[in-house]
Amino acid sequence: MHSPWVGVDLGVDQVAWARILRSAHEMMLSGRGASPVLREPIVRSWTRCLKSGVDPERPAPRILGEAEAQRRLDAHPLAAVVPLLLELLGEVAQDARHLAVLCDADGLLLWAGGHPGMVEAAIKPQLLPGCLCGEPEIGTNAIGTALALEHPLQVFSAEHFSRLLHGWTTTAAPIHDPETGRLLGAIGLACSFRRAHPHTLALVAATARLAEGRLGEAQVKHHRRLLASYLDLVARSRPGRSALVTRTGRVLAATPWGWLGEHLELPATTGTVTVAGGLRLAIEPFGPEASIVWDAAAQSGPPRPRLDVRALGREHAEVEILGRRLVLGRRQSELLVLLALHPRGMTGEELTRVMYGVGGSEVTVRAEVARLRRQLGDIVASQPYRLIADVRADFLEVEWLARRGALAAARDAYGGPLLPSSDLPAIAAARERLERICPRPAWRSAERRAATPLQRSRHA
Repeated sequence: MHSPWVGVDLGVDQVAWARILRSAHEMMLSGRGASPVLREPIVRSWTRCLKSGVDPERPAPRILGEAEAQRRLDAHPLAAVVPLLLELLGEVAQDARHLAVLCDADGLLLWAGGHPGMVEAAIKPQLLPGCLCGEPEIGTNAIGTALALEHPLQVFSAEHFSRLLHGWTTTAAPIHDPETGRLLGAIGLACSFRRAHPHTLALVAATARLAEGRLGEAQVKHHRRLLASYLDLVARSRPGRSALVTRTGRVLAATPWGWLGEHLELPATTGTVTVAGGLRLAIEPFGPEASIVWDAAAQSGPPRPRLDVRALGREHAEVEILGRRLVLGRRQSELLVLLALHPRGMTGEELTRVMYGVGGSEVTVRAEVARLRRQLGDIVASQPYRLIADVRADFLEVEWLARRGALAAARDAYGGPLLPSSDLPAIAAARERLERICPRPAWRSAERRAATPLQRSRHA
């Protein structure tokens, strides 16, 4: 073998080589030094394990149950690559009797699937979702050591520090965040040492690179949506310098460009802060992944609060304002959507007619507005009824993108019918407008394509 990262040599008897490695393992653990047959990455890893006091008889410790591991996966950025793993490694795992795994940066297994025989064999060493497989827990193994070195690696038979893995070959490659380079986790394949092949390392490394590419594409698409919403906000907001900054500090856009530089270390707090150089900035959340930064010195007043509204594919609108998330009742959801659709406001008479018809009572409307104001605060104004906030609504975003000719982006952003159970004519008309932009079969088939791989992974 020419590469120190490959653990399998097809020109060597695998069983005989496994016996030689077991002797080298006992030699190292007994304090007699490293055998010359060992690869350098393995020697360095064993040395780390001995210094850390890793128990070679200990299985991977379980710290999460299966359900909690699934919840951890659902909230992790790597959840987006599970369909890719199923596509590229699923058949390999089944046909070649392998176990495919995905872990986070700490070595915590978030997902595993593959041949039933390998899934059963994984029970003893506990290569299972919810178990820690890092070097500090079970010693040298492809998952933990690939994370420690941030490099693809294959580990054969007794090269594993744990004796429980001497019948295995493991292969893994790390996955990094395409924007920041931060280590996110690793993917791997494991099998009996008798079935090991050197090409598995190239397959796993290529899959990791493709996973990073898939994450990068998703980030670009997400950044485009953020940018479109930011430009819409700036176009209808107060004058002054502003910028769109991701949670990692990258300046995606600025008005005018360059006034804030290309990177800003965002403070943990929001509101008005003073940064290096004495620049006073007003920072407000722009969803969970970004912030809007305003030049506070140029503002005539404090920034208006930001109101995020999600009502596509939902019976009740979900809102986020000032760090609070609320799910509104049916009538409050309809009222909020109507006010968002009419940014200049609606008189009591107009709102009554739209919500209750010609014979409706303004007293009833005032009561509904009062209920909405109790939930959202003073952003619900009267005379006329309107929202005093920078509103970002998923249904408004779809229309905004469509008006600018970005039909593909509009369809990507479309999450389903607007308040599907509402029978108010104004909302029904808006719902039909959106469905003309995003025909129902298109978004339903896209939804099926997105859901099916994940559903398959959960039942693997």
